[in-house]
Amino acid sequence: MRATSAIKSLLFGFLVVAMLAGTAVAMQFSSARVSGDFVYVGGAPADNRQLHFQNRASGDMFVAPTDAKGEFSAYLPPGLYDLRAERGVVLKSRVLVVGNDDFSIGTVVEPAPLDVRKPFERQSVVPPIVQSAAPGTANMAGRPMESFSKGHTLVQLLYGPAKALPPIPEPQPAIPAAPTAESSPVVPEPPPVHLNQ
Repeated sequence: MRATSAIKSLLFGFLVVAMLAGTAVAMQFSSARVSGDFVYVGGAPADNRQLHFQNRASGDMFVAPTDAKGEFSAYLPPGLYDLRAERGVVLKSRVLVVGNDDFSIGTVVEPAPLDVRKPFERQSVVPPIVQSAAPGTANMAGRPMESFSKGHTLVQLLYGPAKALPPIPEPQPAIPAAPTAESSPVVPEPPPVHLNQ
């Protein structure tokens, strides 16, 4: 009697685990392709510009470069975004991404050179100095922060081009290896002791 109830409990547990695992596998992360056209005030396409979508909740940025026709696109996870130019002026605010359906935000026009919003919405995206799998904002200090505050071009004029970092040394094992016959010191055996009887 107890064996059958234990087997039923075990089977029920396996069933619950299988259902949860199936749900986790079925869950998909979605992203939508958001596109548009970026033009100057006169209507000419703004080519080779580095626009970016900034998530209003988390601050995450997704770069959307323009091509020769001024077209841009980026894959964005669900959220509320602002489309910004290189120096941070908001070009289109409150772009809502829901689900994974692709859509276009239409034509976006570059603001006038003396637009009042430019000093108040200023920010920039600097080119990477180190290629790494770590997040781009991890441990930012020194030259990257100077580039944010003064502009990358000015920092290059003041300090010269960025210098490559020295290579990372090989990691040392945390636990030393077991001694081998070659590495262990040779200890001579003591001479035999004879007792007089």
